[in-house]
Amino acid sequence: LHDIICLSNSLHLGDRYIILGISDPSSGCKIKGLQKNQKNRKSQADLIDFLRSKKFAGGFKPEIEIKTITLENKEIDVIIIFDKPIKPYYLSEQYQTVKANHIYGRTQDSNTPIDKSIEYYIVEKMWRQRFGIDTKPMERLNSLLSSPDDWFIDFGNKNYGYHKYFPEFNFEICEPKKLDEPFRWFYPNEKSYYGDLILKFHSTILYETTYIYCDEMRVNLIYPDLKGIKIGNEDKWFYYYNLSTINGNLVYFLTKGSLDFSSRGGIAPFLIFKDDSEIISFTNYLESNPQIFANASPGLSAQNAANKLNNKYNRPIHPLDLGKIKNVYDLWKPR
Repeated sequence: LHDIICLSNSLHLGDRYIILGISDPSSGCKIKGLQKNQKNRKSQADLIDFLRSKKFAGGFKPEIEIKTITLENKEIDVIIIFDKPIKPYYLSEQYQTVKANHIYGRTQDSNTPIDKSIEYYIVEKMWRQRFGIDTKPMERLNSLLSSPDDWFIDFGNKNYGYHKYFPEFNFEICEPKKLDEPFRWFYPNEKSYYGDLILKFHSTILYETTYIYCDEMRVNLIYPDLKGIKIGNEDKWFYYYNLSTINGNLVYFLTKGSLDFSSRGGIAPFLIFKDDSEIISFTNYLESNPQIFANASPGLSAQNAANKLNNKYNRPIHPLDLGKIKNVYDLWKPR
């Protein structure tokens, strides 16, 4: 617990790692490995439950993931501690020798001693990082978008929006135009629109992208990315969002964290990936398993879309293909 808190509070930009099953660098980093039922070895669920049971101030707990890697026919566990801008993490109730209301951290290669708190100036840097005081405007905007309830939004009635506590971060939407994409037919009403979304810091433009309205303005999203792949000898396409990009962050923002694209029984065939590596992994899977695609059901929304088009649709991106790829993705996607 002490190690995890120290690393979570590190000022390092990026994820942090605890590697189990390898000797210390001073001993040559030898791969010792871990046994299947080794005493005190924890699964990801075990470690998450362990952290959940501890009293953290404000209820903010470090986010972790465990990956098991095989090296030289031996298993090692890597605890990944995700870099989140909500430090400092500290306990409000003591656990064994880990003190309550002590702020631990990591300076160079050393943890704060378990009976002390880290230096005050480093604690101040943690709080400044948490509130985005020292971050660039674009980085801070990305952070603020992760809390949709802190924004004033009234799409459909207002062509602007702003952060309630930091109104210098604001956006405006331009007049919508008619959209012609096959995914619009997946909704009960095929009327769809698109337009420019401009994000600003004061009057400075930070980012421009394209928003879309679907199901006659009942669904508000960001224009998805489109990727082409080869399945057998045929070109196929799918629409997707990459959550590691600002457009992915904006979709999270516009759906208030739900990433729900449904409306009145219809749902667009948009795939969601956490990063580039997931996109590559799924693409490789799809291209390597053409029979799985061939046997996949397109689903009700795709069939309804195809029926509305009366089978006269001859564009390369077909609703039935989109539906089949979406169903393959739903079975494939990591849980």
